[in-house]
Amino acid sequence: MRAGLGLRFVRELEQGKKTLRLDKVNQALAVFGAQVSVGRLNSDE
Repeated sequence: MRAGLGLRFVRELEQGKKTLRLDKVNQALAVFGAQVSVGRLNSDE
């Protein structure tokens, strides 16, 4: 409830669903003061 997410999403997150919206994952993590981001592992820059 604190994160403003639906029960279905929270269940899917807890059960390790392989595809989830990153913005909603971060919305859940924000409750704990954390976030996740995506970056390149091998960058030629």
